[in-house]
Amino acid sequence: MTTKKLSRKQFLMLTGSSMTAAALAACAQPTPAPKPAAPAKAEPTKAPAAAAPTAAPAAKAPVTVDFLAWGDNSDIPAWEKLHKLYMEKNPNVTVKVTSIADPGNNFYPKLQTMIAGGTPPHLASFQGWEWQMYADKGLLIPVDDWISRDKLTGPYAEGIAGLDVSTRRKGKRYLVPLQMATMIMFYAKKPFQDAGIPFPTDDWTFDQFMETAKKLTKTDGANKMFGLQANGNWFRDIGWIVGTGKREFDNIVDPKKAQFNTPEVAEVVQLVANDIYNSLKIAPTPADQSGGANTIQTGNCAMKYEGAWFFTSLNSPALREQKKAVEFDVVLMPKQKDGNRPHRGWSEGVAVPKSKPETQEAAWAFAAFMGGEEGDKIYAETTGRIPNDPKLVESFWIPKIKELYGVANGKAFLEAFKKGQIDVVSAVPRSKMWSEVVKPIGWDPLIAGKAKASEVLPKVDAALQKLLDEANKG
Repeated sequence: MTTKKLSRKQFLMLTGSSMTAAALAACAQPTPAPKPAAPAKAEPTKAPAAAAPTAAPAAKAPVTVDFLAWGDNSDIPAWEKLHKLYMEKNPNVTVKVTSIADPGNNFYPKLQTMIAGGTPPHLASFQGWEWQMYADKGLLIPVDDWISRDKLTGPYAEGIAGLDVSTRRKGKRYLVPLQMATMIMFYAKKPFQDAGIPFPTDDWTFDQFMETAKKLTKTDGANKMFGLQANGNWFRDIGWIVGTGKREFDNIVDPKKAQFNTPEVAEVVQLVANDIYNSLKIAPTPADQSGGANTIQTGNCAMKYEGAWFFTSLNSPALREQKKAVEFDVVLMPKQKDGNRPHRGWSEGVAVPKSKPETQEAAWAFAAFMGGEEGDKIYAETTGRIPNDPKLVESFWIPKIKELYGVANGKAFLEAFKKGQIDVVSAVPRSKMWSEVVKPIGWDPLIAGKAKASEVLPKVDAALQKLLDEANKG
């Protein structure tokens, strides 16, 4: 299939505007997923015929699936196991995995460059809030018919808002989830034990969290100890924002108005993006962490707000063998103003870009293998990440993470995910919001202690509003 090429500059200029849909639709429209085959009609019963020579089954045509993969260190070993096992089971299929290092900064620019050059991958990793723009431009294949045909229902549990928003767009499914993602509070046990402070519990409050972090902080000696290792960016601080009962936009799906300067949001952003570093000094600054110092892994921070992908950085069998393990456990985020106690939660996985029908089908088959029970167990066990099916979480993952990583409170992840809220699904991608507006105008000066939330967040709203207004024209 011949595809008209767009330069990467043209692709990025068009991103988020109504022009993009027309420009990319002119390239080619996605071939729909094949409809499930109709059942064969029953034939009348006949006496068995004499046996005829059996012809050897026709060999399947060889096909190659190019997979552009999220390249976190915890993911790469999983991709290696999964694609090798799949090729053993399907000798006609060659899966070529391209893992993008430092994916938070590099993955989507690489994907956009490939699309603009007319060589999109056959399968691509996606976070739950980034694929929607590609679907809106006709670049991804809906997978509903394949899901029904192949009965891949486990990853699509009903009644979980974060899952539904992460996988469905305008009534159609596009994402094949490989993990349920949420972030809760990790705590290293030794700092609590050394200070004689009880471990936190799931029913703790925000005031108790702050009091605990202050008590744990000791920075006047050679061996510093900080109560909290902060993450230092908006999308990881969303876990604090959702707890206020307010959000940064009028709607999290297709927002029309930016509202970072809402009083409740501004108050918590001031605290977690400025005060904890600069006035309270309960979290190490970027300077304190230069060269990899003063982290929870080094034993110099007591708590960190993280996801299951972080297990392998703290207490894996390999780290225990090397005597580098940090014993830890997890609890829900502390109770804030919202009595419903929402957490940040979403799904991540893979989607099928448009290509030739045979490569679309092959890409789906590999995606379905990874998202099915056998493949997803491998992915979850290798990465530590939460499986895509709540039933699999309870029956397989919670016992497994206790065995592999020493996590006793695995149920907290499932509870948090069920209450999860996605970051934002917008014609302006979250990655663009962060890199062009929220980081340089908001979080950078806040973390550096050069401005207050009340000073920078109105500017963040104004700049984001321009992006939203331009993207929502027409």
